[in-house]
Amino acid sequence: MIVGYSPPRMAPGPPRGDAAGPDIFLSSALDQFMDVRERICRLAPERIWSSEITRGDLDTRKGSSPFTIVDTCLERIGQSQVFICVLRDRYGTSVFEQGQSVSILETEIYRAAARHANAHFFLMHPFNPDPRLSGLLDIVRSLRPGLIPDRVLPEDKVREGIRRIIDDTRPGRRTARALSRRQLEMRLAAVRGPPRPDVEIFDRTFRGVAEKPDLDHVSALLADARSGPSIECRLTRAWVALRELCAAPYDDTAFAEYLPYWDRALSAWTSAAAWYGLHGHLHAGRLAGVNSLLRVRERMGAAPAGQSPDEFIQGTLGGRASEYYSMAKLVSSRGQREEYLARALANLTKAIKAVSGDVSGYLAIRGHIEADQGRLAQAQATFEEMHRLRVARGDTGGIGEALADLGLVHLKLGHTRAALLLFSEGTERLEEAGNFTFALRARKRLALAYLRSARPYRALRELCTAYDKAQEHKVLGQITPLMETIHDWSCRLGLWSRRKDRQD
Repeated sequence: MIVGYSPPRMAPGPPRGDAAGPDIFLSSALDQFMDVRERICRLAPERIWSSEITRGDLDTRKGSSPFTIVDTCLERIGQSQVFICVLRDRYGTSVFEQGQSVSILETEIYRAAARHANAHFFLMHPFNPDPRLSGLLDIVRSLRPGLIPDRVLPEDKVREGIRRIIDDTRPGRRTARALSRRQLEMRLAAVRGPPRPDVEIFDRTFRGVAEKPDLDHVSALLADARSGPSIECRLTRAWVALRELCAAPYDDTAFAEYLPYWDRALSAWTSAAAWYGLHGHLHAGRLAGVNSLLRVRERMGAAPAGQSPDEFIQGTLGGRASEYYSMAKLVSSRGQREEYLARALANLTKAIKAVSGDVSGYLAIRGHIEADQGRLAQAQATFEEMHRLRVARGDTGGIGEALADLGLVHLKLGHTRAALLLFSEGTERLEEAGNFTFALRARKRLALAYLRSARPYRALRELCTAYDKAQEHKVLGQITPLMETIHDWSCRLGLWSRRKDRQD
């Protein structure tokens, strides 16, 4: 059995703009073709990072955990200026030591397709992909139309293409910028168009490509997917668990015993995808995950016992309503925005009617929709009822979330002093409960309230703290371009030190 792994804090790389160190990531697809890999690395040995050549210690034969390799590779992808993947007729090295369904390559490709603005793929002779790689590339084509080339090239043409990319990229390590991520998301959303309302996870792409799932592996993965130290860690573990489970489809009656594992994996996936910003991605985003989870719950008849409120709501129409609300905030068309908000409210109304007991999670979604529509009196009443229910169940983190939501209404009403008090207490309660995602969102609102009250330094401090925490925990969906710009200028002017350099 593979024991769950939580990655250690990695040594920080050079600051943004520092030319020292590799800034081009070469994906792991060529592990079985080291001669080809070495010839590519010789194009720019000081700039190209690859898991085997640059870091020979990343080897399970030397005692390295497979998850150490995965986490290190994903960290490096995030730091790189360029992502290069050369694909031949091999699927890549398994995350696990035995021939399981998911390779390290697959986690790298999904990370780059979902988030990297400067990703390049090459298909090289011989290219005859097995069903797993072929299915993965179909998913990537739906996420990033045009990213996977149609032509298969000989090695010399591949190296020539990589050389041009290297020559056209000025050396310098940096993480992906929030503005470039936002521009990429908006451009891809326009190209893909809105997802089908009934889209499901992976769109049945990986059926029948592996043996039955190894439940020891799945259980270990789900432990980290539920409580990993970062959203990216949780998302990666959930992705691998879901891919393992694809060998036992949730809509096949022959695999009913796997439904509880599907429920846990999809709950973890949809929650992490929301905070990571995977809204509206075809076949591999939060809407697809929520829809699949609804199918699983329908077959099971009820949610498994022992779930947290967040895990429970993901598999209800409230989870779908939350995703439509998130999608509405990202579209530029007013008509499409109103359409998504209408879908969110329709699903929410059905969800509240269908559930008995505590409906505070659904009220949180409804209150935000009401606030965004300018119906502030209704939003305040909704959040007050949410707060009452959270107090009744003694949920410290839930109370903190409700207080921060009430603070948002008061801020919109111009009650800045009341908003400050609510945001401050809400942030404190959320951090006390260990809920870093909602805590950093509340802290961002606290920064805005300090700015409104003419206390710019306090606003700067709270905003920069929120940014540091978002980067630490990879809550990328909460990082805005303006937030990132303010943090960068504060560091350059000496008003704030980057988190890795601070001693307090």
